[in-house]
Order: sequence, then C-alpha cells, then structure tokens
Amino acid sequence: MNHQFNVAEDFLLDDSFLRFCIGVNEHDVAYWEKWISENPDKRPVFDQACRMFAIINGQQGKLDVEVNKFRTLLQQHIDTTAPEAAPNSSIRYMTRWRAAAAILLLAAGSAAWFYYSGKKVATSTRAAIAQNDVLPGGAKASLVLGDGTAVSLDSLNEQDLKEKDGTRIGNDNGKLVYDVSGTSGDKVTFNTLSTPRGGEYQLVLPDGSKVWLNAASSLRFPTRFTGADRTVVLTGEAYFEVAANATQPFQVQLNNGLKVAVLGTAFNVMAYDDEKTVNTTLVSGKVKVNQQNGNNVLLQPSEQAVLTKNNQQLQVSEADIDKAISWKMGTFEFDDDDLATVMRQLSRWYDVNVKFTGPVPDKHYTGSIRKQATLSQALQILKTAGVQFNIEGKQIIVEAK
Repeated sequence: MNHQFNVAEDFLLDDSFLRFCIGVNEHDVAYWEKWISENPDKRPVFDQACRMFAIINGQQGKLDVEVNKFRTLLQQHIDTTAPEAAPNSSIRYMTRWRAAAAILLLAAGSAAWFYYSGKKVATSTRAAIAQNDVLPGGAKASLVLGDGTAVSLDSLNEQDLKEKDGTRIGNDNGKLVYDVSGTSGDKVTFNTLSTPRGGEYQLVLPDGSKVWLNAASSLRFPTRFTGADRTVVLTGEAYFEVAANATQPFQVQLNNGLKVAVLGTAFNVMAYDDEKTVNTTLVSGKVKVNQQNGNNVLLQPSEQAVLTKNNQQLQVSEADIDKAISWKMGTFEFDDDDLATVMRQLSRWYDVNVKFTGPVPDKHYTGSIRKQATLSQALQILKTAGVQFNIEGKQIIVEAK
C-alpha cells in the first residue's frame, strides 16, 4: 500500500485506516503505526482523521441524523466488501459510502476540533492496550435447579435438562426454554437463573413469557405458574415480554420491596444494588409500579418510573426507550451520563473492577459503544471526555487529564 494522504477525508475513505481505528486487524494496526512513524509530517492530519473517526463511531457532537446515516452505510460497506460478498456488490455502495462520508466530515469538522483540539490519539498507547485487552461478555449463566444443583449453562452446550416434576428445560445457544407439557404432581419447583459479570442470557418462562437477563443479574421463578398470579423475583436488570393472561397477572418482585404488576406487555427493569435509582421503563402495554408504603404509579407506553433509593421518592417521567433497552440491542447508550455511571456499566459487561486515582473526574458522556467491542476499544471513546485509563489485568485505572 502506498498512501499519500493530505487531508482527513483521504484517511477516512480508506478501508485499511478504518480497520486500524477499530483495531480489528493486527496487520492494519502495524502498517499504520509504521506509516506514521515514517511520515511524521502527516501527523497533524492523521490525528485529525483519528479524532473525526472517534466522533463518527461514538455519535459525539449531537450529529445524530448524519451520524446514523453514516454508520448504516459504513456497515453496508463493510458487509459488502467482506471476502464472501458477491464480486460486484461493493461497487453498488461505494458512491453512496463516499458521499455520506464527505457530507458527515463537513458537518463533523467543527465539532471534532471543539471536542478534540490539542488531544492526540497515540498509536503507541493503542498498541500497549491491545496487548492487555479484555474481551466483551457473552452468553454465560448458571441455573440452580429445585434440588439446589447448580448447572453452568455456558459449558453445557445444547444439552437438555429435566426437573424432578417432569419439566423439560431446553438450552439452545444462550437461551433457556421451559416445557411443562410432561409435568406431574402438585408441588411447585423454583429455579434461579443467574448471569455473572460479563454474561447475559435469554429465558422463555413456562407461560411463554420471554426474558432477557443482563449481566450480574438473577431471576427466581417457578417451573410452572399456579395460583392467582405469576410472580418472579429479579435482582439486577432484565427486559420482559410478558404473555397475556388476564386471569393470572404477572408480577416482578424486586429485593427492595418494589413490585411491577402487568397483564401483558414489554418493559425493562433496572434494579442493580450499586445504582442510585430503580428504573422501570414501559415499551408497550400497561404496568403498575407498587411501593411497600402503598404508593403506586401507573405507566403508559414510553414512560419510566424512577425510584430514588435515598429518599424512596417514586416519580414518572418520559422515557428514552432506545437508551433503556440498548443493552438488549447490543450497545451501550449514554446521554450526558457521568463517568461513574458509564464505568459501572462497562465493569459489569467486561467483568472488571474500576479504580479512580483521586476524586472521580467530573466528566459526562453522550454517545454509544458497541457491546462486541473489546474493552480497550470501548475505553478509547472515553478519551473524548478527557479521561486517561490503563488496563491492569482485570482492573481499569481511571484518572482525569
């Protein structure tokens, strides 16, 4: 490759440079590190291209419309230029890809310099991080059966399980499915599905309700629902799509006494012990959030009930649905979130501890991070908020610049 680039756009229209920025190809990383060392006069424009890529990838600068167009075309470009793509398929997208990149660069240019003026993306730092990286989480969970037996699901492959009452439990590619068609007896058996930090899992309950369990969470539930209601107990975070049954309401019990009661709906509950609030976000249907003191609120779609733990105040506000369920869709979405909030989410997904050297930096972040990124790739975007970091084993050391 012979690159004689003079402006940032030249770099951003080059596939090899994009792979270098994302860090997905060791050959490209090595090539560009060597290239910039041999072309020091190109350092300013090279760094500008790196900064602009960070804006594009992280949706900085509130350029949501153009950024989303760019990201869509970028993914199409990557997909259609993969080795298995049809021979002529890349040509179809090339003009649109380059046009979108050029438009976005014009829009993002001033924002790039506003956010990053004077900040350099050091390739030596990038290489050091790559050698001490942490892979993203995945489908990991354990299941505690009715007799207390604990089963590691991520090492079980696709083997089915069976409870003593005849309930069959299918385990297929990160999802448990309960089949009660062969059950017998009157005794109700309870199971508990738990995800570690760095894990998530899907579950289809005996009534057909679907649950997505986020990292560091657990759900306790019966292997079949009997009685007046369908009650499950949640710690952590989960997204529910509840099978409708007007004669047997569905309830989510939280360990702080809060209850979420529904008939048939889709909603998200975030109730981590280390968060300051408990958030119930309604996507569709209708839910009632009940406190132990008798207070309750009824949510309509696109509303969120927020319980502040220190004063037990329960309030309803308009919800950012995309942000609330982004973890289920494969991304982290932030909107003016403080650094501590960002790091708590990353620590749960990458199963790492976070250490701040001195006071927590007063930094806020707006943007998105792909959950399939490695830890070093995810942390790179935090530099946009003026944060330095190092990965030491399973610990992130964070300090303000």
